Amino acid sequence: MKWLNSPYPLLQNPRYKWLFALLSGIFVFVFLIVFEPFGAAQSIAYKYIFLAGFGVSVFFGVATTYFILPKLFRDFFYPEKWTIGKEILLQSCCILIISAFNSLHNYNWWPDIVLHQTFFNFLKITISIGIFPIIGLIFFKERTLSKRNIERAKLLSKQLPPAAVEETITVQIKEESVKESPIVMQLSEFVYAQSEGNYITIYYLHDNTLMHKLIRLSLKQLEIQLEHLSQIKRCHRSYLINTQHITAIDGNARSLTIQLDNVATSIPVSRSFSKADFY
Repeated sequence: MKWLNSPYPLLQNPRYKWLFALLSGIFVFVFLIVFEPFGAAQSIAYKYIFLAGFGVSVFFGVATTYFILPKLFRDFFYPEKWTIGKEILLQSCCILIISAFNSLHNYNWWPDIVLHQTFFNFLKITISIGIFPIIGLIFFKERTLSKRNIERAKLLSKQLPPAAVEETITVQIKEESVKESPIVMQLSEFVYAQSEGNYITIYYLHDNTLMHKLIRLSLKQLEIQLEHLSQIKRCHRSYLINTQHITAIDGNARSLTIQLDNVATSIPVSRSFSKADFY
């Protein structure tokens, strides 16, 4: 159960999604031609067109899984909360969808067969072909990425700056509304900011207690306002941090995370964040 709850990267890049769908379809087509399993060796008219149809079905099944499902279940497909368990569930859905497309293709070719029976037959075939490679790939990928990110976290941790915080630098944050007075604080009091759509939440220290305030301002606009401060870095598309408050850097299969003092939650780190960003 602990392994199922382990962090895991969610495939998000549309280009890689299309490539994965295309390669999956080609693999199945080649596999059927070379090994001729499950009766593929029988001689029928337009055999290769028939077998190519299964490759096309796999392509559409994978594409549906990675493009349609995330739009239908947006809350479920949250990258920062993606786990091995969710990835296995996603791949299980992919198997179901591919089985449906394969059965429809087979039914279109042989309309005299029973559709629901053919679906269950293809479901068994798809599971037998895909389940073990899927679990094996997930296990290997999780181990490899975890090892890589842990090593990177250790390297970045060695580059952490001294804990001393400059007290004399003043930070001014201006909201979009000209009616609102600027938020003024010491640099040492600013901890991080998190994007909330057209708003951002500012997290800051007041008498050593972490406070927060929601203001109407984009994270990009805040980044521009504070670009003269080398201590303020954008470590993620949704987070702007004060590097002087970093206490630790950790890694898992999904990403690197930063721990800030006085902050209970971990801050995700994008791949572009490097040791050079600490200076």
